[in-house]
Amino acid sequence: MTARPLARFAPLAAAALLAAVSLACSGSEGRRIDIAAGEGPGSAMYFEPNTITVQPGEKITFYVRNDGSGDHEFESDEAAIEEVVIPKGRLRKITWTAPQRGEYPIYCDITGHRQAGMELIVRVQPAQ
Repeated sequence: MTARPLARFAPLAAAALLAAVSLACSGSEGRRIDIAAGEGPGSAMYFEPNTITVQPGEKITFYVRNDGSGDHEFESDEAAIEEVVIPKGRLRKITWTAPQRGEYPIYCDITGHRQAGMELIVRVQPAQ
């Protein structure tokens, strides 16, 4: 058999490979949600946005950027997100799959930060 008859399958093979790679890359992180963390006027602290809505079972990657003057954390016992420390000026990626329907707090557990407002609520509900 010569190489010429096999060459006719090259475009089909290339397209299949490209589709497989594209699907693998796009699905690995799920939906991207950007979060800013920091301090506001006075003693206020924040996550922005402070409310997010996702669907049950949806795969999410949080990109948390620390715009503050010190370290912050991103965690939730209720949503099964382990503590991630975000040093000032840094970005951290946290990939998570939303649990069943409900409201889940995500917060900074450094002493006093959550009490100063550093909490966001994730609402998990089916699409309307």
